[in-house]
Amino acid sequence: MTDAIILHAPLRLPLSCPSWQVSLLQALPYARRLELERREPEARRASLTGLGLVLVGAARLTQQEFPPQAFTFPPAGKPRLAGGPYFSISHSSSTVTCIVCADTDCGIDIEDRLDAADAMTVAKLQRWTATEAALKAAGLGLRAAGEVELADLMGHAMVRRQRYELQSLDDMPGVIGHVAARKMLAPIITSVELDDARTSALLERCLGLAAQIE
Repeated sequence: MTDAIILHAPLRLPLSCPSWQVSLLQALPYARRLELERREPEARRASLTGLGLVLVGAARLTQQEFPPQAFTFPPAGKPRLAGGPYFSISHSSSTVTCIVCADTDCGIDIEDRLDAADAMTVAKLQRWTATEAALKAAGLGLRAAGEVELADLMGHAMVRRQRYELQSLDDMPGVIGHVAARKMLAPIITSVELDDARTSALLERCLGLAAQIE
C-alpha cells in the first residue's frame, strides 16, 4: 500500500456546485460552516471541492470511508480527519489538490504555471510553493514564512529546527507545486473528476446519502 495519495481536479469557471457540496457544507462543524458561508461562492466551492477530494483520497488510501463529521478544525493547529490519514489542501485559480498521508504530517501548495512566465517568475513560484508547503506541514501560518529555511536546492526545509523533505509536483499539469513531509513519500498522483458517477457515489455514501440515489 502506498504511503500517500495526491488527487487533483480542475476548477472550472463558472464553478458547478454538485449536490453533495451542499450536504458536505451542512455536515461540517458549526464554526467551519459559518466561516465557509461568509466566503464568496467561488472560494467556498473551491474549499468544499478540496474537502471532497480529501474524503475520496482517504477512502482510497485506507479502504475505509469517512463521514464529514470526522473533520476537525482547531482554532490553533492543523485540520484533522479523526481516525483517518493526515491531509493538506491547496488550490489555485485553475486547480484544487490534496494530499492524504498514512503516517506523517504533510503539506501541499500549488500555483498556476503561466505560459508567459519567465525563468525568474517560475523560480519565485517554486520557492514560494516549497515555503508554503513546509508551513502547512508544520501547522504554521504565513506569518511564520520568515522562519522557513530552504536548503539542498529545495530538497528540504528547516522550520523551527524540524526538517521537512520537499518534493516538487513536476507531474501535475498546469501548476507549480511542492509537497512537504517529515519523510520522503512515494505518492500516487491522480486526476479526479468530482462530478463523475463513481466519485459522486462515494461522496454521497460518505455523506449518508446512499439511500437517496439507489
